[in-house]
Formats: sequence, C-alpha cells, structure tokens
Amino acid sequence: MRANRKRHAILHAARANRRDDGTTAKMVLAILAVVAVLGAAVGLFAGFTRLRELWIEQCVITDVTRQVTIETGSHVKPGIVLDGFGLRNGANLALIDFKAKRAELMAKVPNIRTLAVSRKLPDRVVITVGEREPVARLALKGQRNATGRVVDAEGVVFMRRVGTEMLPVIREAHQPGTQPGKTLPPRARAALLLVSLCREQDFAGLNILEVDTSNQDYLVAVLGNYQRAKIAWEGMDEQTAVSRKRLVNNLMNLRDTINSGLGTRAVLWNATEPDRVYADLKEPIQ
Repeated sequence: MRANRKRHAILHAARANRRDDGTTAKMVLAILAVVAVLGAAVGLFAGFTRLRELWIEQCVITDVTRQVTIETGSHVKPGIVLDGFGLRNGANLALIDFKAKRAELMAKVPNIRTLAVSRKLPDRVVITVGEREPVARLALKGQRNATGRVVDAEGVVFMRRVGTEMLPVIREAHQPGTQPGKTLPPRARAALLLVSLCREQDFAGLNILEVDTSNQDYLVAVLGNYQRAKIAWEGMDEQTAVSRKRLVNNLMNLRDTINSGLGTRAVLWNATEPDRVYADLKEPIQ
C-alpha cells in the first residue's frame, strides 16, 4: 500500500515537471521571437535611415545654374525666385519645403500670378512663373503723378512702371488707394469691368482714357475724343453675369448714340439709365 502511494507521488511529480518544462519552453520561444522582431525592426530602421541619408546626399545642389531652371517673364527676375526658395549651391532640394516657400513668395511678390514647381529627381528642379499683366493704371482723384500701381484683369494690384504709359487710368477716391497685393474694392472693380469691356472689339471705339470712381452714383469716363460720359448700371458694385450684361447694354446704347451724329456736339454723355442716353451739347441743334 505504501509502495503504491509512493509510485503515485513519483508519477505525479514527473508529470508536473513535464508541464513546467513545456511552459518554460514556450516562454523561452516567445522571448526569442520578441527579440528577433525587435532586432529586425532595429535593422530595418537603421537600413531606412541609411537609405534616407544616401538619398539626401544625392539632392545637394552643387551647380545651381545646371540643376535649377527658372522660367519667367521679363519683370520677375530669376534671382527673386532663387532667393525666395533658398536655391543656391550647397542647399539640399530634399530639405526645402517648396509648398511653404511658394506661398511666401507669392504673398511677397504680387506680380506673380502662378508659380509651378516641378521636381526632377533627385537633384533638379524647374520653377515656372506666370506674371500678371496690367490692364489699367491706378491713381487718386486730383493726382497727376503716376504711382506705379497697376491692376490686372482679376482686380489684383501690383507695381509696374515700364510699358504702362498707354493704359487707361482708374482714379480711386480715397487715400492711399488699393495697395499692391490687394484686390480692388467694389466700385473700382466696376471701373475695371468698364475698362476691360472697352478693350473688346465691340466697344474699342469708345477708347476710354480714364475712369473716375469718386461719385457714389455713377462712374465718369473720359473717352478717346476727350468727351466725358456718366455711366451707371444696376448692380454695378456686384460682380455677376447679370450686372455685366446690364453694362454691356448701356455701352451699346452709348456707342450707338455717339455714332448717330450727335457726338461732335456733346460735351457730356449720360448713360446712367437703361435703354436711354442723354447728351449735354455745346450748342443747340439747328
């Protein structure tokens, strides 16, 4: 009896040892697996870091004239673009935040309308500049000297003196006028629309020289023959297709009336009402 109990205790202890040995083996395997994964991760990270370093080394600018191409017009100089992006010998293309630099440069230089950056991996870049083109000069009421401020067809103000002498003038009412980088206010935008339409073939004969925006009820335009015209239309301070159509209608009436034979006697045209144009004459019609 005692012998049986002894054999049973020995068998139980053996089974317990086998279970302990199995659990320990599993734990060891798990630890080894974790160590292997960590080792692989460290190896991958080290490999990735080295590859990144090799890539960055290839992006260094060693010859800016060969590796950087600036395509621009005649008014935004390539040097301005190079400085804006920090493109110089020794700079690294991989470390330049082109998106942020692009936004900064466009805000700093209102003459730039579009700015496209094209990377030619790994060590070349092409930057294409689209410049704004002026359609009118800006001045203040009563001001004779040109300020150099001009405006493009989108209503954005920038600086340009060369080649603008023949452009029509939009006279703003209040000092200091719309500043470079800003968009014209509604009444000056209405004058810009008037000027832009009179550049088109249908109304080119009006040949507007300048537009005064200081009156709250209408614009005063000086025509190519130095006659003046008061022009207004419903919704003139709104940039909509409907208001544009109303202006076109008024301009057609003004053009047709001037061409009817009364034009040589008129000193001031009144085109502020739909479908009707009045004229103040130098002398009565005989």
